[in-house]
Amino acid sequence: MNRIATLSRAEFTLLGRNRLLLFNAIVLPLIFPIGILIISREDGLSDTAVASGLEIFALFLLVFVVFYNLLSVYSTRRDELVLKRLRTGECSDAEILAGPAVPSWVLTGLLTVVVGIAVVVLGGCVPANPVLVLVAFIGGAAVFTALALITSAVTRNAEAAQITCMPILILATAGMSSIRNVVPDNIARVLDFTPMAAILDLVNLGWVGRTSSELADDGAVAASFADTFVSAGQPLLVLVAWIVGSVLIANVYFRWEPRS
Repeated sequence: MNRIATLSRAEFTLLGRNRLLLFNAIVLPLIFPIGILIISREDGLSDTAVASGLEIFALFLLVFVVFYNLLSVYSTRRDELVLKRLRTGECSDAEILAGPAVPSWVLTGLLTVVVGIAVVVLGGCVPANPVLVLVAFIGGAAVFTALALITSAVTRNAEAAQITCMPILILATAGMSSIRNVVPDNIARVLDFTPMAAILDLVNLGWVGRTSSELADDGAVAASFADTFVSAGQPLLVLVAWIVGSVLIANVYFRWEPRS
């Protein structure tokens, strides 16, 4: 833990020196969801409005603060031979990779708390099952960290990350409720097995007691605390499968040296 803390402290220092990256990591994930909540507040902050704000927040948080930031960090540190030099010391591979990820994980926790407080202060409902919300964001941070490791294997440098991030960005966007609720049912069932779809279903279940598809049904009733665990079975399995699969693939294909 001391070694991870040392590595993460260095990454925090570098993050604080880059004002543009700091702005993207803190302000960008907050401005859009809170803006949606404030605009929706004029007609009363309904469960649908809360879910929409949380979904936009989750997309920006996990794709940009976690995935894209770590993709750039891992690619840059690899090309600067930082990762290779660290492997000659006392740190294990897991510690070397965890150190740069800690700032993104910490920001994930802090920003989630901020948005959660904003939802309640602006008149939204309190979480129906905070455990599921917590699991969704922790699992989301884990899977998108692993996806960053995988994508870095085909990313030559930080500039190339703007291109190589696109498949994951498209995959994440496809899991949004606004997409799944308008495409044909057979396509929507496939999209239900994407990581962002599982995360958003858990977030919506945990906060408003309904899945993304149930939010589109005006007659659907919010589930109780116990019933949310029952409905969370499929998205939990999907999320766990993505985490395990992504970690195993990253363990095989992650590159420690610059690509030739």
